[in-house]
Amino acid sequence: MAEADVVIVGAGAGGLAAAWRLCAQGVKVLLLEGGRAFSPARDYPQSAPSFERHAFPYDHAYDPQGRPRYGWGQSQTLPADLDGYRSFDAAHGRLVPGRERRYAHYGHVRGVGGTTLHFQGESHRYHPRALRMQTELGVGVDWPLEFGELESYYDLAEAQIGVAAPARIPQRPRTTPPPLPPHGLGYASQRLVPAFASVGATLVPNCLAVLSLPREGRPVCNYCNSCTQGCPLGDKGSAEVTFLPAALATGLLRVESQCQVLRLEVKGQRIQGVVYRDPQGREERAEGSVVLLACGAIETPRLLLEAGVGNGSGQVGRNLTETLTWTSVGLLPERVDAHRGLPIDGSAWEFAVPERRSGYVGGFRLATSHGMAGLRGPAVYAEFLSAGFGLEHQRRVAAIMGRGVAVSAVGEWLPNAGTYVDLDPTRQDGDGRALARIHSELGPNELACGKHMADTVRAIMKAAGAEVVSELTSLDLFMATHVLGTCRMGTDPARSVADPEGFSHEIKNLGFADASLVPSSGSGDSPSLTIAALAIRTADAARARLR
Repeated sequence: MAEADVVIVGAGAGGLAAAWRLCAQGVKVLLLEGGRAFSPARDYPQSAPSFERHAFPYDHAYDPQGRPRYGWGQSQTLPADLDGYRSFDAAHGRLVPGRERRYAHYGHVRGVGGTTLHFQGESHRYHPRALRMQTELGVGVDWPLEFGELESYYDLAEAQIGVAAPARIPQRPRTTPPPLPPHGLGYASQRLVPAFASVGATLVPNCLAVLSLPREGRPVCNYCNSCTQGCPLGDKGSAEVTFLPAALATGLLRVESQCQVLRLEVKGQRIQGVVYRDPQGREERAEGSVVLLACGAIETPRLLLEAGVGNGSGQVGRNLTETLTWTSVGLLPERVDAHRGLPIDGSAWEFAVPERRSGYVGGFRLATSHGMAGLRGPAVYAEFLSAGFGLEHQRRVAAIMGRGVAVSAVGEWLPNAGTYVDLDPTRQDGDGRALARIHSELGPNELACGKHMADTVRAIMKAAGAEVVSELTSLDLFMATHVLGTCRMGTDPARSVADPEGFSHEIKNLGFADASLVPSSGSGDSPSLTIAALAIRTADAARARLR
C-alpha cells in the first residue's frame, strides 16, 4: 500500500501545479497518472523529413486495443439557417454532409504533462467580468472568489511556467508585469494586421507559455511551429517541464505513471483509499489524508459517478462547457510562409469582453492560427487545400505552397441542460468500467455567437484578399479540447459540486485540481493558466486541511 499526505490522481496542468505547490510547502505527495511518461527525443523529435505527418504520439479516440475511449450522446439536428456555416475543405467538400452535428473527438492527452503536452502554449487570464456572469449579465453562475484573489494565483502560475505576454492588454487587465516579454508576430501575421483592423480588431502578440528568453536551463523557442506535435526542446511551458522538476527536487513527490485508477473507496464523508492497477497489472491501493482529483472535466466526473459519491446535488457531470470555434484557411496572392513562427502567434481582444451583444451574451477572441491549421509544410496543402490528383494537382500544390494563412475565433459557451457527461450504459473499457459519455448541444447563445464569429473571420479574410479554401467549426463538429465545469465550484451545494475552496461539499477530504472545477468558459480564453491557478489555490486549501 502506498501512503502520502496527499494523493493526486492525474498529472496534467492542474495535478502537477497542485503537486508543485504542496511539495514546496513540505507536503508529501503521491501522484497517480494513467498514461505514460513521454520522452521528447524518443517520442516527438521533429527531425524526420516526414515531420509534418507525425501527430502527437497518442490516440485521443481509441486505446491501444482499439476500444473507444469515450462514448457519445445523441447528435443534435442542426437548424437550416446554419447551412452557410459548415465545415469544408477544398479537397473533400463539406465534412459533415447531413443535418446532424457529428462527434469527432475529445482532444485529451493521458500522460505525464497531460494535454499541455499537445497544447499550443496559449496562456490567458480571464476577464474579471467572467467571474460575475450571473450578477452582471444574468447568465451562467458567479464564481465563489474575487478576481483579485484569482489574479494572485495567476501570478504564481505564470512565474513558474514562464509566460511571455504583452505588458498591457486593455481587455485583459493585470496589475503585475508578465514574467517574459512577448514574442513578435510572424511575417504572415504581420501581413494580416490591416485586415484585422478593418473589422475593428487590433492584432497583438499572444500570451504564450513559450520562452522568449532562456530560463532555468530551458532554451528560447526556435519557432519550429510544432507545439501540437510535442515540443522537442522544452521551451514550451508544458506541465512536465515547468511544475514537475521543481516538485521532484524537493524529494517529497512520488510519480507513478501507467497506473490506472479503478475506484474510490469511500466511508462516510471521507475517501478511505484509491484503488489502481499498476503497470504490471496488479491491483494496488493508495491512502492519503487528502485526495485531489485532476483527471480533467470528463474523467473526474466519471470517477465520482462510478463511486456514487459527491453527487447529492445531481450536478456531477453537469454544466459542461466546451470549445466554440471557427477557423478559416485562405490563400493569399503572395507567398508568406506561415510555417515560420508559432502556431497561434497573435490575438485580438476587442470582441473578447463578456457583454450583451446582438443575439447572444458573451464574447470571442480572434487569433492568427496558421500552425494550429497545420500550415507547416506541403502535406496539408496537398491533402486538404487543393482538389484533384496527378500532375495538375502537383502543379496546383506547388503554386499555392506557402500562401496559406489561418484566422480563428474562439467564443463563450454557456452551460446548458443538453451538454453534460454521464456513464455510458453500453460501452466499457478494458477493466470493465463504464466509459464516460459526452453529450454536446449548441444552445441559441452558441449558435448566434458562432455565426458572428464566422462572419467576422470571413470579413478579415476578404479584407486580406485571401481565397478561402477551408473552414472548420464546432458548429457542426464536436472536436473540443477546452472542456470545463463538470464539478464546478460555488457557494450553493444545490448548484455546485465543490465548495469555494475547491473541495467537495459532501466528501470532506476530496478536492479538485483540474478543469472540472472551472465554472465558466471565458470569452475566447484558453483555460490552461486558469486551471493551474485554481489547482494551486486548491493545494493551499489542502495544506490548511492537513494542519
